[in-house]
Amino acid sequence: MTLMLWVGSTAVMLALLGMLAVRASRELLGIDLKAPALGPLPEKLSPASWTGPCVFIASLAILWLGAFISHLALTHSAAGFFAHYWDRFTTAGDAERYRFIAENGYAPAGENVINIVFYPLYPALMGLLGAALGSRTALAGLIISQVCYGFSAVIFARLAKKECACPGAALAAYWLYPFGFFAQGVYTEGLFLLLTVSALYLMGERKWLGAGCVGLLCALTRVQGVLLLLPGVYMAWRAMREDKKWQPRALALLGPLLGFGIYLCLNKAVCGSFFAFKGYEAGAPWYQTVQWLGDTLAQQFTMAAAYPGIAPWIYWPQTALYFIAAALLIAGWRRALDNAYILYGTAYLGMCYTAGWLISGGRYMLGCLPIYLCVGRLKSPALRALILAAEIIFFFVYSYWFMQGQAIM
Repeated sequence: MTLMLWVGSTAVMLALLGMLAVRASRELLGIDLKAPALGPLPEKLSPASWTGPCVFIASLAILWLGAFISHLALTHSAAGFFAHYWDRFTTAGDAERYRFIAENGYAPAGENVINIVFYPLYPALMGLLGAALGSRTALAGLIISQVCYGFSAVIFARLAKKECACPGAALAAYWLYPFGFFAQGVYTEGLFLLLTVSALYLMGERKWLGAGCVGLLCALTRVQGVLLLLPGVYMAWRAMREDKKWQPRALALLGPLLGFGIYLCLNKAVCGSFFAFKGYEAGAPWYQTVQWLGDTLAQQFTMAAAYPGIAPWIYWPQTALYFIAAALLIAGWRRALDNAYILYGTAYLGMCYTAGWLISGGRYMLGCLPIYLCVGRLKSPALRALILAAEIIFFFVYSYWFMQGQAIM
């Protein structure tokens, strides 16, 4: 089975890269590509008439509903919900490490020196808002995450309206992602989603300076932020070929590289080495190295067999998500989704699954925004409905397990 997973995951990635290379090279060389007709927007599913506030409120309502229903299922009472909610979303996983950085900064020595592996923008914002709230740093983290997530959905709705035949399905897929509940807690997900979708949207509008600045901030939030360089360069190159003129502002799209460079300088200033984070990532408690994604997928089966108790919420969903995301990207490619988005989604998928000890794949893949656009590009209403139905089920299942205190990271 491990061999089958290694071969299958490798073949899927090579197929994605091969198809992308063919279409991208044809597009950039100016060979006309006939995209399939997407058809009119279905009025009942289209968010075109929805206002930003409605999308914002609905986004947060879904997250809170998942937590509240899970609490009811666990306790059979609404009493104690807010205390339960606070405990799970401000202390689980790495939440307390973000809080420590926000309140104390990065430690150059001692047991907390390993916190250098966390990127600085989110804890910096937590510290600033927390100080304004009277040293309520954890509350600041919740507010930042949830406000950012709500606005990310508003911008994603605009992007889906522009890119999808069924933008409502794309937005629903975004809302109901099974591990989306992480976006409301003291994690970087809400901020990362807002910055990522904003950068992609600005790139599509050819607002290079804004996209580059947002990309810089995104690279200061999570390592995957540097991948925004790829769709940015692709879209800028295509625009300059079409317009037949140099666009100096496109240089701003190198912003993600600058953001990563700033993070490296932070490593140097705090720990004395530009790449200090790599040494700490490789040790306890993360044991994070880089390996070929085929090895990671094969490892998932081995770990599931060794730890069957946690396999249902870590190893099995991570294995399934790889192939589901790849299938959606291939479907999006077949339905002529912009090559820049397919490029970003493929690179994001690959980066997530090259982690040597992957235990947070479900949370990481929340940020793979092109897969939701691919759902909105699917031709079959039945298939879209099936995907959304599965998402609803697993959204509540994993919300329940998280609120139960299971090791979902």
